Amino acid sequence: MVYLGSNIFRGKKAQEAYNKTISGRIQLLIKKNHFLYFGLPFMLSIVVGSVYLSNFTAIKWEKYDLKHYQMNESEMLNMIENKRSVDKKKDWYKLQGFTMDDLKQREDKKKLKEGNDDFDYEMIRVKRKKEDEPVW
Repeated sequence: MVYLGSNIFRGKKAQEAYNKTISGRIQLLIKKNHFLYFGLPFMLSIVVGSVYLSNFTAIKWEKYDLKHYQMNESEMLNMIENKRSVDKKKDWYKLQGFTMDDLKQREDKKKLKEGNDDFDYEMIRVKRKKEDEPVW
């Protein structure tokens, strides 16, 4: 199939006048250097595409970060609606198998004695005998 109209007929004077115009100069450059016609638009489309698509990739990675976000302990406790306050002493007594009544009785006794630490103790290292010391 023949494509008609691809070459516009101009006389010599008309063609020389056309070559002096801006569009004529551009057309001559395109005929001499195909990069301006094919390569430059291709490179520009890649650069412009990467600039505009960077927003979409940023959204993608932000979504990934939110999905794999690790919360700390205080944030996790704030998420729970019916959260209880954490008390180390009460939790220790629970783990030891004491009931809350035992804990209240111990606290009442402690209040009566005030200053005597019979029920709460600190871990203190006991001095070993010389015989028990490892000899290297």
